[in-house]
Amino acid sequence: MRITTYLKNLLPAILVTFLLTSCSSESAKNESPGFVNHGVLKVDGNGRYFVFEDGTPYIPTGLNHFLIYRKGAAIDSMMRIWSQHGINYLRIWAGLGADPETVVGQFDEKQMQALDSVIYYCTKYGIYLNISFWNENCIREQKGNWGWNGKDQIYNREHSESGTTTNADDLRDTIHTASWEAMKNRYRYFVERWKDEPIIIMWDLVNDSKKTEAWKAGMYDYIKKLDGSGRIVTFQYNTGIDPKGEMDCGSVRVYGYNPKGNDPETMMDTLAYRIKQALTHGDPVYVGEGGMDYPDATDYEFERGFLHFLWAPLAVGAAGNLHPWVSPNTWPELTEQKLKWMSGFSEFCSRIKWNEFNSKNINDKIRTDNENVRVYACADGKEILMYLMNDDPDNKFQPLKVSLNISAEMEQGPYRIEWIDIRTGKTISSKKLKSLNRVIESPEFKDGIFGHIRKI
Repeated sequence: MRITTYLKNLLPAILVTFLLTSCSSESAKNESPGFVNHGVLKVDGNGRYFVFEDGTPYIPTGLNHFLIYRKGAAIDSMMRIWSQHGINYLRIWAGLGADPETVVGQFDEKQMQALDSVIYYCTKYGIYLNISFWNENCIREQKGNWGWNGKDQIYNREHSESGTTTNADDLRDTIHTASWEAMKNRYRYFVERWKDEPIIIMWDLVNDSKKTEAWKAGMYDYIKKLDGSGRIVTFQYNTGIDPKGEMDCGSVRVYGYNPKGNDPETMMDTLAYRIKQALTHGDPVYVGEGGMDYPDATDYEFERGFLHFLWAPLAVGAAGNLHPWVSPNTWPELTEQKLKWMSGFSEFCSRIKWNEFNSKNINDKIRTDNENVRVYACADGKEILMYLMNDDPDNKFQPLKVSLNISAEMEQGPYRIEWIDIRTGKTISSKKLKSLNRVIESPEFKDGIFGHIRKI
């Protein structure tokens, strides 16, 4: 079913929203960009980043959200605000807690229409969409009302008459025919309903995947053929599971790993390790989720965590950043301050020709004269992205400067180095170099700063 058919029922509400918006006094700079169809999103020729069919480079900047719980007016307002702050990517789940497949093989039309409305508003505000078809949490032990024995788990035969198996592991492989065919039917239903919506740029097969190699390869081939457009197929995998040859790209995440307590720097270093490990598979890697989730953390710890997770993955070599996971009961879930931080990050990302940047991680090629400052960096022969993170063991974070020694192989010629304030996205220092000096001085910073070096 095309979304336009469903939306005929929404026209009165949409008209009211349009009239109210038309009467507003928002300046042109706050207007949300609408959808521009650049064609199908592809992996670029270097296999590192993303590019649209018409040659437009693309780096995802966005978030994860359970939007199915929201009303249309709230979704409209949220997406307008997001779009005004440079958010160009949204990932949602078609399942877990509000799964439209209420009986195996049967889908609740009201819930499907709620997902249709998300697609509509994404199109309205130019926010590209990734839909995850399955959440592996559904076959874990019960937590609250979800899990293998949760009240909403329809694949468990002991819990639901329509179930396909009594063994959760049967949903991880292709061997159990009834379960495999039921999941193929589920995925087919979603793809056939939405495959003609150009705002959808990725199918995300599994959140937090524990699937077998046979399952991933089989479902990838199945969805690629059903879709027919060449649209990217991805999934969120735990690092160590190789997506190459099965998926077009993969994502990593970090939650809860914090042996030093509420230490954002420890968590960022863990996320960097996972990105580097995933990059060895040869496909683009983006940060699918991540964030501080400790209620006893200080405001400044949450601030540092948000900013580290926003900027540093780009320097490690990630091909995008779906930074926060949000779904509280009220909105806006992202504070104005966080939206401003994301806006500055998004504006900086728009300056890079990602499909021409054939980067490799070079964390080990840049040394500092301060052992407490960690360097994350990636580069090709004529451009470097780097993030300096102050990992002060006493968490004092006084202003400091460092000297950097660069040993990466770079082309000869003049360069320009720009230092970016991670809270504003603005350039705070810019200098032209006749050649790329092996020793570079940073400007003063407190907890983190981003550097961009490019050949002129």
